[in-house]
Amino acid sequence: MKLAITFTLAFIFFVSCSTSDSREFVAGEVLVGIKSGTDISNTFELINLLQLKVENIRSLTFTSEMPSDNLQYILDELNSKSYTNDGVDWFVTGYIHSETNQITIFPKLFGIDDTEFQNDWLNSMNELKLDEKHNTELNSGVIHFYVPIGQEIKWRNRLTNYSIVDWAELNYIDEIQPLIE
Repeated sequence: MKLAITFTLAFIFFVSCSTSDSREFVAGEVLVGIKSGTDISNTFELINLLQLKVENIRSLTFTSEMPSDNLQYILDELNSKSYTNDGVDWFVTGYIHSETNQITIFPKLFGIDDTEFQNDWLNSMNELKLDEKHNTELNSGVIHFYVPIGQEIKWRNRLTNYSIVDWAELNYIDEIQPLIE
C-alpha cells in the first residue's frame, strides 16, 4: 500500500512539474539566475551581448574592505546613485558583522543595461573596496529581463544556453491565498 501511495505522489509531482508552462506569467518578462561565482563584469557582458532591457539585478551581496565605521558612508554613496534605488521602497542596505566587523551590503541594480551605470558600478566597487561575496548554494544575482511579448518561452530556452546562466524562467503569477483558521 505504501508503495502505491508513494508511486501516486511521485506521478502527481512529475505531472505538475512538467506542465509548469501552463501557469500564467507576466508578458514580456524572463528571470535569469546567474551561476554562483560569476563576476559582475561577466554578468554585464551577458547583458550587453543580449541587448535586452533590464528591470534590475537583485540578490547581490558585496563586502567591503573599508573599516566598519564607513558603513553609513558606503550606503550614502551608493544610495545617491539613480540606478541603486527606486527612490521609494528599495535602497541599498547593509550591516556590520558582529564578530569580524566586516561590512556587507545588498544592492539591487536598476536599469543596469545602461553601460554608463555598469561602468559607474565597477568604479564604485573600486572606490568603496567592494568585493563580490559568492555563496555556492545561491546565485550570483538574478536578472529581470524584458523580452519581446510573445517570445518569453523562446528567450527562456535560449538564455539557458549561456555558460554563466544557472536557470531561466518565466515571471510566473501566483495567487496567494490567506490562511483561514
